[in-house]
Amino acid sequence: MSTTVHLAGIAQVNLGVLLAAAVATDLKAGKIPNRLVLWGLALAVAWHAIALTSGQAPLAGSGPGAWLTGALAGAATLLPLYLMRACGAGDVKLMAMVGAFVGVPMALSAALYTLLAGGVLSIAVMALRGVTGQTLSNIRFLLTDWGLRATTGQGLRLAPLSTTAARLPYAVAIAAGTFIALWRPLPLLE
Repeated sequence: MSTTVHLAGIAQVNLGVLLAAAVATDLKAGKIPNRLVLWGLALAVAWHAIALTSGQAPLAGSGPGAWLTGALAGAATLLPLYLMRACGAGDVKLMAMVGAFVGVPMALSAALYTLLAGGVLSIAVMALRGVTGQTLSNIRFLLTDWGLRATTGQGLRLAPLSTTAARLPYAVAIAAGTFIALWRPLPLLE
């Protein structure tokens, strides 16, 4: 009887453990440690190389650089939110790590599910913390600031927000989006 180790499954378990650690640290400290993301990137590259050399299909895709294009795609999906100050740099790096594990099509599915999960999470946080009015005021401020920058070319510099409504632990949304994408990938992105 021959037993085959399914490396893609092991890579998924590793990704799940890393995402759980990211959620825990984001909930506790409000940050996603760089060392966690770097370990995740290293593991993604290692599992990709091991799968390629053993003749199995890597989770990220069959090309030798599929992990890299996945990481770039993952980062690119949240970069606009970071530039608008709607998420942190750690969230962008975490999504890049996810992309390195799963490749471009799955990273795009995970990003779309992440945005949906983030919307649900933000509504829940607003309701539970009673900060709906402040959140809407902050959104109006950010959109006004962005609109002024877009229309003037150089942009006016509005004063920073004086009151933050609530910090959103976006690692929760990234983990949820990733698990949903692994369970039910979007067919248009495969």
